[in-house]
Amino acid sequence: MPPTPERPLTPHEKLAARLEGAFARHCRSLTDEATAQDFLITLDEVRITLHGALETGLLTRDQHDTLDAMFEAMQQAPGLLTG
Repeated sequence: MPPTPERPLTPHEKLAARLEGAFARHCRSLTDEATAQDFLITLDEVRITLHGALETGLLTRDQHDTLDAMFEAMQQAPGLLTG
């Protein structure tokens, strides 16, 4: 995932690098299979919670879709880091 002059990091790769930095500050890594699995389970549950907020009227469709897209992008991080 290192950038080159010919190919800078994509927005998803930048997000993955930022998330990896956050985990590294806690001596963890999203390249570790168990840590990545825990991360993905958590994001699945967050997305389920967002769906519940939509269903109960706490979020509008646009708000839900925006937030869900952000969490969906975060779910790509482990795969982008491990190639």
